[in-house]
Amino acid sequence: MDLLYLFLSDFNSGGILMTIIFIVSVIAWMIGIRKWWFITNVYTARKKFLRVVEEFFRQARPAAKPIGFETYDRLYRQVRYAAGNGAIGSKGIMREFLIGTIPSLERQFSTMSAWISVAPLLGLLGTVMGMIQTFHVITDFGIGNPSLTAQGISVALLTTQAGLTAAFPAMIFHNYLIGRKNTLVAHMLNDCEQLVNRIAIAAETAKEDFSHV
Repeated sequence: MDLLYLFLSDFNSGGILMTIIFIVSVIAWMIGIRKWWFITNVYTARKKFLRVVEEFFRQARPAAKPIGFETYDRLYRQVRYAAGNGAIGSKGIMREFLIGTIPSLERQFSTMSAWISVAPLLGLLGTVMGMIQTFHVITDFGIGNPSLTAQGISVALLTTQAGLTAAFPAMIFHNYLIGRKNTLVAHMLNDCEQLVNRIAIAAETAKEDFSHV
């Protein structure tokens, strides 16, 4: 309770800028959490897709159930078609998949970064406003009233602290998401390269089996 009281006391002392910094922080985290959820879903869909494709190439279960992620479901259908039709357009299929998936992974990172950058700038604005308030107090009452002078300095320090406190964790989370996204994109590029080779091998095998009939 003491920590909550201290937080609310500092929050109220910081003025309207504290509320704005809080809202900015919430928006940045909401974007980040949505992005984390999307990337996690793509990771899960990729693992299921690789498992289903492996079963298809081994012919353990030719007609696998849907993966549940639109782009991977479409890719699986196209892989099955290409493998059964002489690897026709397999590279184009992979290119289409990457073009349709990677931009959605890249989206909103710049927006999140922009909101994160706003927080310390608002803290800096609070510093300027607090110092201006302090100078006005000194001009009107001189330096004989330290309590009034301290009020302006308090606003300056609290808003700066709030802006930095809001920005640092969000920035770390943002960098974590970018690293996770880059790893996923690298895996997807490698998957597509291997799929092209697997489709070519499967098509060649099917051709040889047909020629022996």
